Amino acid sequence: MKRYVVVILALWLVACGGPSTEEVQVVCTAVPIMADAAQEGVADGAVVVYERIGGSECSDVVWFIYPDGRIVGENGRTKVEETISTEQVSALLAFIDEEGFFDLWDTEHTACRDCYTYYITVVSDDQSLTVTAVDGGTDTPGAYWQVYAEIKQLLPEFPEE
Repeated sequence: MKRYVVVILALWLVACGGPSTEEVQVVCTAVPIMADAAQEGVADGAVVVYERIGGSECSDVVWFIYPDGRIVGENGRTKVEETISTEQVSALLAFIDEEGFFDLWDTEHTACRDCYTYYITVVSDDQSLTVTAVDGGTDTPGAYWQVYAEIKQLLPEFPEE
């Protein structure tokens, strides 16, 4: 039996290229590089601001959704724009409210090497709240990821650079 385990381990090492000698990539520090842009977006009237930081490329992207349906995304190099209907914006805000977004809390912790930290800011009626979460966080409320998914499906893609 031991011989089979050794053979399987040896085959696995050969298939995977042997033990890694590469340096471990530095984990991105979750400091919102676009934080000023996010604050400016809210000041400019955005009702939803979604920022994603991290990943293996240490990217930082921010999207703004405005009441008139404009969606603007920035990644520090490229700006993308798209328009949805005002009804879609209203439906998004209603969904966010139904999910209890304004009762959520931050679950920020150190992200894994390839993980992202997410900042979602929602401004609705007299309320404004930013909630932070990280990939792989089991402590993040399910409603956060429901809101994330609803927002994400509306966002334009950045062109490959």
